Amino acid sequence: MLNCMGLRAEESRARLKKAQLSRDEAASSGRRTIDTWLPIHDWTETQVWQRIRASGVPYHPAYDQGMSRLSCSLCVLASRKDLVRAAQLRPELAAEYAELEVEISHRFRNDLSMADIITAAKQAGPVTPVPGPTGTVTLGEGQLWWARFERQSDRYGSVFLLAGPDDEDYVSFESAPVGRPGRLVTVVLHTRRSGHCGDLDRGLAPSTPEIGEEITLGTGTLFTDDDSDTGASTAVGVKPDESRTTAWLDPRALYRCHNQTVRLELRENSQPESRDTPRSA
Repeated sequence: MLNCMGLRAEESRARLKKAQLSRDEAASSGRRTIDTWLPIHDWTETQVWQRIRASGVPYHPAYDQGMSRLSCSLCVLASRKDLVRAAQLRPELAAEYAELEVEISHRFRNDLSMADIITAAKQAGPVTPVPGPTGTVTLGEGQLWWARFERQSDRYGSVFLLAGPDDEDYVSFESAPVGRPGRLVTVVLHTRRSGHCGDLDRGLAPSTPEIGEEITLGTGTLFTDDDSDTGASTAVGVKPDESRTTAWLDPRALYRCHNQTVRLELRENSQPESRDTPRSA
């Protein structure tokens, strides 16, 4: 039996000393062997959040409220900072704990009373909502391509996704929020070598990204293009606010994720980091 656990080395000195793969002698017997595997033991906190965002799995909203880790609302093992924040978020519960301290004549923790925590929470000022993650609309998943016209005209304005068992079905953007501003972002799900010759005039050639890499294609107002044969919305892009007619999407970013399997997202109310070339978030 293999027991997989999410302990990380940087979380504590005790966890730092743990082996990534070890035999659980106490739980093993002559009839069974149990090993413990720590698959993310050497991951940083940044790597954990990159994987969470790349996978799209939901996470607890407590992190968006300023908590560094998820536990009980007012946990005796929490840091002082987390306890103060928790008392701000749940003042009624903190007050109940403080009343219990008086009733039983015992502090919440040997080194810290709930009364002290409440005082610190009040001194920190009124609770201000912590901004949650940027509003994100998932547009679809598939292999990213763009029409030959985009390169020939230098517009580089829209892309399409191919999905299905044989990667031959166009992803439909019929329900895409046309007219909404934001950033068009790809999250790389699977990589392969692109056979595209690139853009010789611009000196660009495809490059293979990393799984989980987030690449901003462009910023502007979302639009869709219809297929001339079927009339379905199979291409999507963002038109920049300025009136330029070329490079609506960043050609360097496009060649970074050409023919890669990606999740295409529109991210609202967010400005991309200023950078010369696309890279991991």
